[in-house]
Parts: sequence; C-alpha cells; structure tokens
Amino acid sequence: MMNIYPQAEPFFLRGNQEIALLFIHGFTASPSELYPTAQLIYDLCGCTISAPLLPGHGSSPHLLNQSNWEEWYNTVRKESEFLIENYSRVFVGGLSMGGLLALHAGSRVKGLQGTISINAPVFNHFPLLIAVSPLIGRIRPYFPKKGGPRQRRLAQEGRFAYNVMPAQAFQSLMNLRNQVMEETDNINLPVLLIQSLQDESVHPRSVYYLQEKIKHTELIELPDSGHVATMGSEKEKIARAITGFISAYS
Repeated sequence: MMNIYPQAEPFFLRGNQEIALLFIHGFTASPSELYPTAQLIYDLCGCTISAPLLPGHGSSPHLLNQSNWEEWYNTVRKESEFLIENYSRVFVGGLSMGGLLALHAGSRVKGLQGTISINAPVFNHFPLLIAVSPLIGRIRPYFPKKGGPRQRRLAQEGRFAYNVMPAQAFQSLMNLRNQVMEETDNINLPVLLIQSLQDESVHPRSVYYLQEKIKHTELIELPDSGHVATMGSEKEKIARAITGFISAYS
C-alpha cells in the first residue's frame, strides 16, 4: 500500500441523492486543489461531490512514473459508473488533466448529463518541452517544475502537488491529450469550458480549439486567474458557472 499524504486525500461531500459531480484533479496534483471551489458548489446547490485521488498521485513521483493515463481514466470511469448507479443526474468535471479526463469520459460513459473542463492542456506555453520530453525521460526520470510566489501560496493554502514532473508520466499525459483531440466530435453532451486568461501553463487557445470542435459548449473566461483557478480569486465565479450549468441541464 502506498502512503498518501494527508493533504492529498480524496474527499466526498455528501449532498442530495438527485445530483452528483465527479471532480477530477490535475497532473502531479491532488483533490486538495479542487476543494475550495467544491465547497462553494456544495454550498450553492447541495449536490454530492466526489473527488478521487488518481493512481500515482499524492504519494511519490516514482509511483506516478509507473502509471499511465489509462489507469487514471479507469478510476474516473469506475467512479462515474458508481455515481450513475446511485444518483439521478451525474456530471463530470476537472481541472487541467482532470479536464481532459472529463472530456474523455464525456465521449465514452453512458448516462452522464454534462461535462466541465477547466484549463484543459490542449496547447501549452512550452512546446519545446513537449518536443524534448521523450529524450529527457531517457536521461533522467524527472525534471523540476518552475517555482515562484504563486506556487508557494498554493502550497501554504493546502494544495498538495509534486515539485517535479515525472517524464514518463508526462508523455502519457500527452497521449491522453492526443486522444481527446481525436474524439471531440464524439462528445454529444453539453460541455462547460472554463479558461484562465492568465494561465501560466496552458495557452488560452486551447479552449477556443475545444469550443470549435465540440458540438454543444458554453464558455467562461477568467481574466484574472492562473492555472489553478479553483484556488484563485475567481473561484466563486467558477462555482456559480458550474452550479448554473448543472441547474440548466438537470
């Protein structure tokens, strides 16, 4: 059994039996980055919110390098099916990689009502990193993340995330990204797209690509938010947008 850091534990906010939201964290991170927005959503609409910890996360970067996107998605699929069996209407959403996994679920899982994608990494600000990451992975298993005041603030506010990027797992994330780009035409659910315009990782044109490719979308732009918008100054705006989306399609 792997040891999970206390800050990285999954959470389950038990609300009414009518509506449930599966909320998925990002790459190298944990459900802790979703909790501030999840609590606001819960307070607004009283829906049940499940935020699982994905395989390889919350413990050691070594374990993340041993996992892949199919394993991460398998957790999402199983939790989606559990919620669909126990709740009348189920939505799936996520931040960053979690947004990609939510979109993939939206194309595959029967019985979902809608999908929410926040800052999904279709295009990022570091194309060279993507190009050389397979080479880096052969030389060293990890490469350091760029730190800074924003990342230190997030950690102080309770977010658990690895401080390195596991190279092999990053390649699997890129494979997930490619998979989602190929199947956008298969997403027939309503999709709420949310994008931070000050995202330091994901290029905002990601959301416009998704908006163009997916049939039924709504777009919310966050002019003042960075990548982890669910812990930022516009988290109330995110919570209201998600609550409104859920209400509209329930």
